[in-house]
Amino acid sequence: MRGVGHLTYDVSMTESTHHSLQRHPRVTIEAASELIYVDIPTLREWARLGDLVIEQQGDMEVVQLEVVTALASRHRAARRGTLHNRLREAEGTPSSGEVVSVVDLQELARDRER
Repeated sequence: MRGVGHLTYDVSMTESTHHSLQRHPRVTIEAASELIYVDIPTLREWARLGDLVIEQQGDMEVVQLEVVTALASRHRAARRGTLHNRLREAEGTPSSGEVVSVVDLQELARDRER
């Protein structure tokens, strides 16, 4: 039985050797793909270009989740900018102050393809 004022556990939580949260977690490329919504070939392409490091741990390939998140964010921003530029060039595109519905944007895209 423990006396009053003693720790409930043998080792305080701050002295524990196991950490529940890691600063820069490494996950498998499959997990990164699912968590960040990026396909595996894209992750491998980023690694081929030197933007991402894929490490081998046993029979698993792991990546730093933080790096994949940053790369995916930059990639999405670049694609979004390209789409905005294409729509700006399209004939009949509303001015930037007007509210546009998705249906209007889809119609503009169809018209442009014709």
